[in-house]
Amino acid sequence: MLYSPYRRFLACTLMTALLAATQLLLAGRSLAAQITLTDATGAPLANAVLLVDGVPPLTADGYVMDQIDRQFVPHVLAAPVGAEVDFPNSDDVRHHVYSFSEAKPFELRLFKGSEAPPVVFDRSGVVVLGCNIHDAMLGYILITDSPRFAVSDVQGRVSLPDLPAGKWPVSWWHSSRLQKGPESLGELDLGQDQKLSLPVTAAQAKPVPMLSPLQQRFKSGY
Repeated sequence: MLYSPYRRFLACTLMTALLAATQLLLAGRSLAAQITLTDATGAPLANAVLLVDGVPPLTADGYVMDQIDRQFVPHVLAAPVGAEVDFPNSDDVRHHVYSFSEAKPFELRLFKGSEAPPVVFDRSGVVVLGCNIHDAMLGYILITDSPRFAVSDVQGRVSLPDLPAGKWPVSWWHSSRLQKGPESLGELDLGQDQKLSLPVTAAQAKPVPMLSPLQQRFKSGY
């Protein structure tokens, strides 16, 4: 049997080692930020993009802009510069996806399933998507240089897992800022539950269908 003084010494040594290990773990801990974005009235704001700079990027599995029930899904997709985006068509009708946006003009002619090739987005900016067959279809892709980003869900929630502790430059974007880039929110600590109110009205939050090329030609009178 160990002498009592030695047992006390061993217990103290083990406790000290445990505390040191805990401190090291906490020092290197990555925080899962749970943020809620709201509009100007305090209602949850969906499809807003929160961007964080100055942190290491995370490796993504891939970027997909699907077409389901004659809608772009997701309505807003955020991706880094250089990303390759797939455009599967999960509908039972063909789609003709296009964009006239300066950041990436492109066209995917009538296709179904996985027939369309992926599109590489090599410039930052907003890419507005439409379908030349179904005029009500409207989607957005925000191509960004920011290393971390997330899009809010229908409840306004944004998830940024494995975000390093501390304050980092944060900005936001919403389709109501179609002609503008992300707007800065300053340096924020996103490691704690919080709500961020953005200057977006309920009317601005509603998607507005854009005109197809054929409709644009009729509207312009030729």
